[in-house]
Amino acid sequence: MKRLFIATLCLLQLSLCACSNDMNRRELDEINLIHIMGIDYSDGMYVLTAVFSSGQGADPEKNPSGSEDVSEGKGATPFEAFQDLKLKNKKTVSIANTGYFLIGETAAVEGIETCLDFLSRDETVKMESLVFITQGVNASYFISEGMKNGKMIHEDLEAVEQKLHELVTRIDNTLVNILNEMEDDLSGLLIPYLKTGEDSFNIGGYAVFDGLSLADYLDIDTSAGINIIKNIMRTYPIYLKKGVSLSVSSLKSRMKTELEEGLVWVDIHVDFESMVREVNTDEDIFRVEEQNTLTRLQNAYIEDILKKAVDYSKDTGRDILNIGRIIRNRYAKEWSGIRDEWKDMVPDIQYELHVRSRIAKSFILGNRR
Repeated sequence: MKRLFIATLCLLQLSLCACSNDMNRRELDEINLIHIMGIDYSDGMYVLTAVFSSGQGADPEKNPSGSEDVSEGKGATPFEAFQDLKLKNKKTVSIANTGYFLIGETAAVEGIETCLDFLSRDETVKMESLVFITQGVNASYFISEGMKNGKMIHEDLEAVEQKLHELVTRIDNTLVNILNEMEDDLSGLLIPYLKTGEDSFNIGGYAVFDGLSLADYLDIDTSAGINIIKNIMRTYPIYLKKGVSLSVSSLKSRMKTELEEGLVWVDIHVDFESMVREVNTDEDIFRVEEQNTLTRLQNAYIEDILKKAVDYSKDTGRDILNIGRIIRNRYAKEWSGIRDEWKDMVPDIQYELHVRSRIAKSFILGNRR
């Protein structure tokens, strides 16, 4: 009897599980899973633009409809706009599957905290979703122009994500990381921005936030300098005037920070190895003399990129390299006395740059004369 009772319980549990799965599948048929959400601010109202697959059904991956639908909601706050978006849809709307959040320029200027607060309080949101700023335009325009040009927005953003993985060893613009960075009101918040072209979306570099409001855009080189200093750069092209092009193949960066008598000193050491990618010269670049010359040139090339990041921080007083966080953690007692003055101290930080490298020989297919 005891065995029969246990067997009955097992069968009952299996039966209930099967029913649960069936019910969940039927419920998914009635849900619009948002893949991309744009957040804008216009005329005192927040506008949310949601992109989801047409006829996605219970399993979007098995229903490649080849098209995307867009829905929009407006409100005095992003949360109100999201509720309006829900009301306008015939189906239930969910951000549980949203992989990308695009923040329009005007919304970013208004304040990134307001844009992301309602997301941080949603228990279904994917914390590894990526956040981008759309440079110069609203996210809704960015999305509509892409669709007008025949782009599949979700696929293009996946391509952008893949490019990021190829460029850096760690992607910092996840929702959870940005929410954590927002807690530190002294460091400069950096979020990658996107530019739209006729054929695809492109990563432009970092958007800089000051007081959690969009303040500036950095170019590719300055953004790369930050990534090198942060030790997350995976690869970077080096173009030399001697008709030789190389690329960084491995890199290690170390930063040492000291606080002495109210003045901050920062030593940045960068060691990298490069691969030869192109040679348009008759000289044998692998001769010792040429190798030494090219090594000096590539060191100077990378040092100039580092200087762009350092000079921007000193010129604007924005702590984009998070030096304040290092000082706070290392000199907790002294930090309490300089915290209120930190922004005024940033331009006076003294930097020393040390770059060292070597060139690896590249493979050559066929014979070269």
